[in-house]
Amino acid sequence: MREGGRLWTQPPRWTTVPLPSRDARRLRIAAVSAVRFTREVLEEILERDPLMSVVRLCADLPELAAMSPALETDLVLFDTRVPDGVTAVRRALDIAPGLRIVAFALRETEEEIVIWAEAGVIGYVSSTVAQADLVRLVMEIHSGEQICSGRVAAGLLRRIALSAGPRRNAAFSIPALTRRERQAAELIRTGLSDKEIARRLNISLATTKSHVHNLLSKPNVRRRSEVADRWREYGSGSPAIARIPAAHTADRTIDPAGSKPVDSNPHDLRRL
Repeated sequence: MREGGRLWTQPPRWTTVPLPSRDARRLRIAAVSAVRFTREVLEEILERDPLMSVVRLCADLPELAAMSPALETDLVLFDTRVPDGVTAVRRALDIAPGLRIVAFALRETEEEIVIWAEAGVIGYVSSTVAQADLVRLVMEIHSGEQICSGRVAAGLLRRIALSAGPRRNAAFSIPALTRRERQAAELIRTGLSDKEIARRLNISLATTKSHVHNLLSKPNVRRRSEVADRWREYGSGSPAIARIPAAHTADRTIDPAGSKPVDSNPHDLRRL
């Protein structure tokens, strides 16, 4: 505007964007993986969000749980590819029962979800989740929500329904077995070791040990040789043990340079 021969300009109007206060509560995360690269990538991704803070990177979950008081973490992201990870979760919760563990890079099948849930995790991040969705999913799990596929939800509902149904023997209340647990029971009956069962079913040794642990912890089962017979009598709500497939190759391809299986999706979180 012009006044008295002088030209006056209006100062620009800036839009103020509120930033998180320095005192705002940040979600404290600990990342646990046997692979250093995975730990560091998780830290980089999570630290980009102003409401998250990575307070610890660790290779061993029970070691983290033994810290006093577990570094006051809100959530622990635990890489499910850690050898014997299910046992590590149980040990960590024995040490620090209040630890809130989220299974990271989990293969989203009914069997896997049940195994890790029974071990004590409060949620999971699927191995196929995109990097851009990681922070949102972690925040939802912290808030008490869990996203899963319709197929997995239906399988879990079937499992609950079978567990609540009548049993042949009213003296026992035994939950229904998953297909994989029934296969493991049949192989136990034939005398195979845990390693042999893992190779036969094409699953990890840790997953196999968890199946065996669940089967042996049920009422009236004292020896491995009794597992299949007891579950035929009381357990699955199905008259027969599930047929054992020759091999399982879903979501995997074979490296042409050798025999090592690799993931078929180059963009999922299993490659971190």
